[in-house]
Amino acid sequence: MIVDKDALIPNSLAVPARANFVIKIKSKKEIAEACNFATQEGLPLIPLGDGTNIVPNEQVEAVVAILDTKGLEFNTENNYLKVESGENWDRVVRFSVENNLSGIEALSAIPGKAGAAPIQNIGAYGSEIADCIERVEVYDQDKKEFLFLDKKDCQFEYRNSLFKKHPRKFIVTSITLKLSKESPKIPDYKDVKNYFNERKNDSPTLQEIRKAIIEIRKNKLPDPNLIPNAGSFFTNPILDLENFKNLKNKFPEIPNFPFENKIKIPAGWLLEQAGFKGQKIGETEMYKNNALVLTNPNKAGFQEIQSAENFIRKEVFTKFGITLEREPRNI
Repeated sequence: MIVDKDALIPNSLAVPARANFVIKIKSKKEIAEACNFATQEGLPLIPLGDGTNIVPNEQVEAVVAILDTKGLEFNTENNYLKVESGENWDRVVRFSVENNLSGIEALSAIPGKAGAAPIQNIGAYGSEIADCIERVEVYDQDKKEFLFLDKKDCQFEYRNSLFKKHPRKFIVTSITLKLSKESPKIPDYKDVKNYFNERKNDSPTLQEIRKAIIEIRKNKLPDPNLIPNAGSFFTNPILDLENFKNLKNKFPEIPNFPFENKIKIPAGWLLEQAGFKGQKIGETEMYKNNALVLTNPNKAGFQEIQSAENFIRKEVFTKFGITLEREPRNI
């Protein structure tokens, strides 16, 4: 177990941030050791992958544990794929596609590690990781033991889960996915459908679907290695029918999608209509191709990011009466 004192916290937003200690975890045994170390230091332990979905403060009083455990184990009898938390997520998707296993191809090119996937219940192009999660292995910091949680125990919701609700309790150590050998379906999403309609391909292979997703994402989301960002900065608002009806009366052209007896509104549309696409806000900037992505080209600090977030939320609320919720987690 490698322990670095007063070390930088990796994050795709390039916020200059440090923690009391940063530990790189290579095994399950080291997870327990890191928790004991944090207890001895009187500090909370914060598990982290690549830091692609966080906004860290300049100084975090904690032990940050970077999950770097590796391993993919496929069971041919039930099409279960067990993935260790430290695996690169897109490598997992590539592995499944190369082995003709469908279920997660629409989640191609999402940055980060596999262990972060269930925490945020990552999703894209009509799919969520919850759709194919079978179980999640965790280390319970309170009980100091490893546990398996079934899908229903994970309390998955739109961009939410048991793990996100209790960030200081559980450390995700591995996930088990239930995949399929059946022929894939085109993701039920406008951009993807248009992609294949233009190519007159109504029965694409898994490889073709993955290629389409990667191309579509590349046009909408900047590479964090080139332009610091945390992906979509706000979640799509979900309104009850009455509130949506009132909003649509004011904005008849507003795009919307049914969602569990409610209506989902694209946050990107709200932001674009409010004039944020490509707009500079202090040291930050909304991406020129996607108003939903807050970029940090000047490597501004936590306070600058927070100020930009507050300004954006205020403007959108003033125009639409909707309070946007941040997607990345503050630490």
